[in-house]
Parts: sequence; C-alpha cells; structure tokens
Amino acid sequence: MLSALLATALAAPNLVVVSLDTTRVDALSSYRVEHGPFRYDPVTTPVLDRLGAEGARFEWFWANAPTTLNSHATMFTGLDPHQHAVVRNGFPYERDEPTLAERLGEVGYDRIAVLGAAALESQMGLDRGFRVYDDRMAVLMSIMYQDRAESVVHRTLQALDARPDPGQPLFLFVHLYDAHTPYVPPQRMIDRHCDPTYGGPVTGQGKRFRSYVQQLRKDAADPVDVERVGCLYLAEVAYVDEQVGVLLEGLTERGLLDEAVLVVTADHGESLAESRPYAYSHGSNAAEEVMHVPLIVKGYGVPLAEQAVVTRHAAMPGLAPTLERALGLPRTLGSHPDFYDLLRPGPTWDVDGWPERPTHVALFEASRPRQRTSETEWNNLPLHRGIFAGGWGLWHAPFTKSGMHWYDGTVGVDAPMQPVLRGLLDAWDAAAPPHREEDLAPATHKALKALGYLDD
Repeated sequence: MLSALLATALAAPNLVVVSLDTTRVDALSSYRVEHGPFRYDPVTTPVLDRLGAEGARFEWFWANAPTTLNSHATMFTGLDPHQHAVVRNGFPYERDEPTLAERLGEVGYDRIAVLGAAALESQMGLDRGFRVYDDRMAVLMSIMYQDRAESVVHRTLQALDARPDPGQPLFLFVHLYDAHTPYVPPQRMIDRHCDPTYGGPVTGQGKRFRSYVQQLRKDAADPVDVERVGCLYLAEVAYVDEQVGVLLEGLTERGLLDEAVLVVTADHGESLAESRPYAYSHGSNAAEEVMHVPLIVKGYGVPLAEQAVVTRHAAMPGLAPTLERALGLPRTLGSHPDFYDLLRPGPTWDVDGWPERPTHVALFEASRPRQRTSETEWNNLPLHRGIFAGGWGLWHAPFTKSGMHWYDGTVGVDAPMQPVLRGLLDAWDAAAPPHREEDLAPATHKALKALGYLDD
C-alpha cells in the first residue's frame, strides 16, 4: 500500500487553487464586458483574462451560498450547504466527510493554505488536512480581520520556500479577500482604472460611503457617485488580478507550474448599484450577481482543455471531485456530478440536454438573515433561494409584499419548466439539516468586541 501511495505521489501534478473572495463574474473583463458594471478602463483583469484564454473559462459557474465559510466548505468537500450544514460565517464545518486537503494528504501531497480573512480561520474547520494553514490577520477592516493581497502572496511564497521537501507534490490554496468591502484599492489602481476627473465626496468606506448607500437605497444617489463606487470595487479586483500575476511568477520561478493544475474561482459575488435594497453587499439575497462566479482552469503539462469557453453550466459541489479526476485520482468526494468531461482535452462535450438527459443542477440560498431566520428548522429556509438548470433559472424571494414570490431568472423559464424547477428546490429544502446555533469564530468575536458590538 505504501509503495502504491509513493508511486502516485511521484507522478502527481501540483494543484493550485486561488479563491477570489466577493468577485462577481462580470468583474473580470473577459466575462460579459458589455453587460458588466461601470468600467472607465475596459480591461481591468489582464492576468485572469489571459489564463481564461489559454485554459478553460466557464461562462456559467454557480456558487451555492453567498457567504465565505459556507461556500468554501462546498468548494473543498463536494457537499452542498444542506449536506455540510455550514450556515454561514461562524458555523464551523463539523461533518465527518473528508476535505480535499485530507484526500490529497492520503496520496502523498504536501498541503499549504494561506488566507486573506478571518472568516476561514482554523477554528472554523476547513484547516483539516493542511500541513500549513496560515490564518494570520493583522488589520481590522470593517468587522473582519483581513490581510491585503500583496501580503498574502508574500506569505505564500515564504511558506513555499520553507517546505521540508520541495519535490513533494503540492496542493496550494490561496485566498484573496480584497474585493470585499470596504473598497479601498491602492491609489495606483484607482489612477489606472478610474475616471481621473471625478471630484465628488464618495469613497468606498466610512461615513461618506454609508451615507451614499442610504441615498442609493432611496433612489436619490448621484449617478456620478454610483459610477465611482462601482469603479472602486473593480479597482480592488484589478489589484487582486495584479497580485495573482505576482503569485504565478513566484510559482513559475520555483518550478511549481511545470506540471500543475491551476484553478481560479470565487466563493460568491457582490450586489452593486443594480440591487438597491442589497447594494454593495452579499449574503442576504440569492440574485445572479452574487451566485454567478468565475471559474478558470488551466493545465500546465497536464492534459486539460485549452482555449475553451464552456457554455454548459456547472456548480460548486462538482469542483472538488472534478479536481480529483484532473489529478488522475478516482473521485471520492461528495455525491454531486463532477464536470471533468468539460475539461478533458480535445473537443469539449458542451451540449446541455436537460431535463431529458441528467446534467448539473445548481441549488442556492441566501445565508445571512435580514428580517427573520428559522429558530427551529434549518436556519436559511426562510431566506432567498433559487435554482439554475439547463439554461433555466428560478429565484424565490420570500420577503416581497405579496409574500412568497417566484420570478424568472435572466435566462427565462418556460411555463412547463416552472413546476419542475420548484419541485427540485422543494426536494432540496425537504432534505435540509436541523437548526444550528452559531459558534462565533474567535477572530470575529475579537473584531466585534473591538467595534463595541459585544460586551465580553
């Protein structure tokens, strides 16, 4: 058995997963530029654009929940939120099912994670299987201890240089949090990507930002200010793109991309000015701008699809088992369909025949309550939820004046398909786990206490 594991390890490619927190799909300039948020500069993510052009770029990739811990639990277990039972930040992953890091540790991989925010701190359970889990956060920004992308990349390269066996196959996870509020990109990114003639008072943080959001929700915001804040968000994403480039240079210099699978995705997106009740936030709704996220996969010396744009949709629970197969391993994680067939080299099998032929179904729900939450059942059942399958989308908004309200997604729903989609979503909800009590993460408790929200 040991000799088999060693042989697998020696032949195994590296795996690098980069998670772009709070990055909606059209924040990347290669995705739907004509429909995206305000862009003074139409090309804001050249590094990621190039990766998508060289590898496989998924047009329709869906998260299951719009909060960090919940979505990353799915990313690394292959379990959807009703299976892993992580409600949102502050509810640790406690199930027995293994994580991707544990799985790769079994076959001889070194496992390193470097994080950009305390939402994923080790006490939340996703450190399982990692040899190094660097969750050091130096700066309190808003209500979260964070670290800027430049520092996260520096810490990552330091961890790589300290590896006891540089020849061991590597699983590297890098989490970049900067696109999350507050929107405070470096000045050089503002100068490069935003309108230099703006002279208004609005920034991406502080009292002026909060006042602006209140005006926006009353439909009284100046359009020039709306454009400015959208641009600050995009400048944050541009800064992250720049630092992904620095990371890739460091990996290349160390020979870690000679044979590797690189994955870039996001845990969730962000509502901007298009959704006034939820402007510049995520978690409380399940609209397309917070559930539709980028996915780019590129093989270095590994036979994977090249220069491919995948239009058939896929969902986050399929990612971990897909990566198992991309690394040449039998799939073991989760029970959802993987989408390795869309990544195989050669012509991409990219035809969606749902519902006649089974395909990937994306089920999702909001995870942060605004008006109410369940005190007896699964916490998120009263919140916004939705489903996307086979080119049809349906969203459920429970807080409209008329009560339970179903409305079509942007891709439209034929009338005969509505009961089918509702039935699938109802079945998912019927299998939801029981109610959970919040277990506040230590760093989150510290942050809330520092801001005066907690007495002890």
